[in-house]
Amino acid sequence: MIKARFMRIEGTDNITSVIVAGHADYADYGYDVICASVSSLVITTINALEEYVGIPTNVEISEGVTAFSCVPIDDETEIQAQTLMHALEIGLVGLVEEFDGFVSVETVTI
Repeated sequence: MIKARFMRIEGTDNITSVIVAGHADYADYGYDVICASVSSLVITTINALEEYVGIPTNVEISEGVTAFSCVPIDDETEIQAQTLMHALEIGLVGLVEEFDGFVSVETVTI
């Protein structure tokens, strides 16, 4: 199962970091549409934060785990970053609804 964990600041809806770990095991390697979907959502979010919003992401990638965080530099980049992070969450929740048992999403308050 792929597990996505969104860290939020207590008392706000702000997402500070995301950890995505695991494998869906929905299909054979190279044919797993769930893994491909999750990977596309995560990589697109990271790239958009860096290239569109213009803020660095602290990305750590290892076998089966991708973790990233970002620190917006002003109010405008904060709004843009939160929009992208929430869009990632919406996309992953959509996969949970479609493929329950292969993907999970949880929120941790920090």
